[in-house]
Amino acid sequence: MFGNGSSDLARQMFADQFEPDGDDFLYRKSLKGAPIRVSASERDRYVATFNRHMKYRFWGIGGGMAVVCTAAIFIAVQTGTKVWDAAIYAGVGLIGVAFMADYFWAWNLPARELRLRPTVGDARSRAQMRQLLLARMTYGQIAGGAGFAVFLLARLWIQKDMLSGWNILWAVLAVFMLAATAIQAFRKWRLDSAERGRVD
Repeated sequence: MFGNGSSDLARQMFADQFEPDGDDFLYRKSLKGAPIRVSASERDRYVATFNRHMKYRFWGIGGGMAVVCTAAIFIAVQTGTKVWDAAIYAGVGLIGVAFMADYFWAWNLPARELRLRPTVGDARSRAQMRQLLLARMTYGQIAGGAGFAVFLLARLWIQKDMLSGWNILWAVLAVFMLAATAIQAFRKWRLDSAERGRVD
């Protein structure tokens, strides 16, 4: 959840809310909201602020986990008793809540500051959002999902225990993932073909 890959993805998702429009940008909250025009400097400030908070959250989580572990060890040594699991879970939970609160505060900063600025268009419909997300999806991502499903099925097959207990659920899930990735690949191929046809 808190690895570098997740952080990079979060940064990219935030920056993607600002779409180039000449020398300026159009801010669409979560890619869907009605577009609001912002300057390049405003966009850079919002992105820099979000990235800075991501860095602070990374160090804050590490520091918070260190405090929770140190406190658990200290209490156990001083009292000679085992620290309750519930207390540790509560500490980790508080760290998670603080992380999410700061994340959403930084994510929604542009929307809060720009709420009184006029929009220059309409919000995207569900159909437009589906098309946009499909266009941004790569065949590599689709292949990754299919590969995981195949790996899961192969592992169940090797164990020769595919149709017993929880393995039935995993097998059904893997088949469902394969079907879903095949459908997504077809839809993306059809969308890309249509885009190429319009260009030609």
